Amino acid sequence: MVLFRLLKIAAFFVAVFVVETTCFVAKPTTDYFVRDALVVHLGPAARILTEEFYSGRTNFITFQIEKLKTTLSLESTYPGNTANAKSNRRLQQMFVACESTSGEVVGFAEVDARPLGGNSDDNRINRSYMYNLAVDKKWKRKGIATELIRACEEFVTEMHELCAENRLYLRVRSCNDAAISLYKSLGYDEVDPASISLTKEDINSNSLEEGELVLLAKDLPIDAECEVECEVE
Repeated sequence: MVLFRLLKIAAFFVAVFVVETTCFVAKPTTDYFVRDALVVHLGPAARILTEEFYSGRTNFITFQIEKLKTTLSLESTYPGNTANAKSNRRLQQMFVACESTSGEVVGFAEVDARPLGGNSDDNRINRSYMYNLAVDKKWKRKGIATELIRACEEFVTEMHELCAENRLYLRVRSCNDAAISLYKSLGYDEVDPASISLTKEDINSNSLEEGELVLLAKDLPIDAECEVECEVE
């Protein structure tokens, strides 16, 4: 009887050890996570965007002005903003990358659907477009940009109304070799603007970036449900 109780006690401690060991091994090691942006994330995201696109062209005072303008712009187009509900951008989402322990915003990206430019009938079509991709300078080269891009791609793929052209577009500076290399490694190719009735002037209009821009695009997969709906239409 005593031996039986000793065996039960030993078995209990072995079980506790196994559980604790298993929990330790399963402990997350990712430094960040990607999620839909909340309103509270827009201020920090504006700082990252301003540093990415304006830091070389501003001083302390003008930097604060540009950051405020960017914050107001993000708030005005935030998907949950009722004033934006009647916008012609039928698809829109904002994503943030956050540091795992503190929740600090370390990256940002947006995607929506819009006519990309030009005056032809073809350009009345809403095309999915990714923009405002930026990562905090202290967090670059950690795969954050890749995860933000994938979040945008997954969102576009799930939007069935875009099946007519399930493709994601973006613009990037022609001299930004690092960014172009990243996009091409993820399946993006340069697109001739004329192929969708655009001009180089259309591609370079309303840009925050200095230098000539090029248009890149990637064809995205269509899920089975979406494919059936498109065939019926």
